[in-house]
Amino acid sequence: MIKAIIADDEHDAVNYLKDSLKKCCSNVEIIATARNVKETEESVLSLHPDLLLLDINMPGGSVFEMLDRIKPITFEIIFVTAYNQFAIQALKRNAIDYLLKPININELKEAISKVERKKSEAINKNNIEELIREITKQNKIAITTFERTIYLKTSDIIRFEGEGNYVRIITSSGENYFVSKKIKDYQELLPDYPFFRVHNSFLINVDHVKSILNKDSAIIMSDDTVIPVSRKKREEFLELMSHHCKC
Repeated sequence: MIKAIIADDEHDAVNYLKDSLKKCCSNVEIIATARNVKETEESVLSLHPDLLLLDINMPGGSVFEMLDRIKPITFEIIFVTAYNQFAIQALKRNAIDYLLKPININELKEAISKVERKKSEAINKNNIEELIREITKQNKIAITTFERTIYLKTSDIIRFEGEGNYVRIITSSGENYFVSKKIKDYQELLPDYPFFRVHNSFLINVDHVKSILNKDSAIIMSDDTVIPVSRKKREEFLELMSHHCKC
């Protein structure tokens, strides 16, 4: 079920939208209505809707300024308005659709379908991320390449090398995997120890550090690859190694 708020200062417009949704979209539950900008903001913050059906011209200020105040926006927005000149501003707020009054019921139905698809995608994404977190707790990580999904022991990973929007993962067995993810994604997923980001382009497993080159501000990994350590990260890295090194 999609929980929705209707924000429109015109009584007839609110009723028409309610009736239209009842006819075409039984999966939408109207949890509140708002007649001005202040009521809209308060309703959104207190009720946490999935969808806001929002008129642009309402008393109490700018709806665009209101949206900027309540960021991050965790709900979908469908603008329902008699004005067509605000479409660009609506797109900048990531509106899922922009419907002109009088509302065409087929266009409304399609807009709600977009919300439903996006909500379904978010649920699937959350389920996948939960699975990945569970695997990580078991000291494994799921690596999805272009061809398959591989489950690696985190202890076998020597390092992650960032290459723009991609990451290369190097393992102790000599294999490496090229993945469509950012290095930051793995930094957030994995524990701070034994993984440490020594450089913008390198997230390493400190258990695979073979030696530290003090003069060059670099380290040699277990596969004999030399990895730079950034100036900003050097002290923190040396502190980490002094506490966790198994000598």
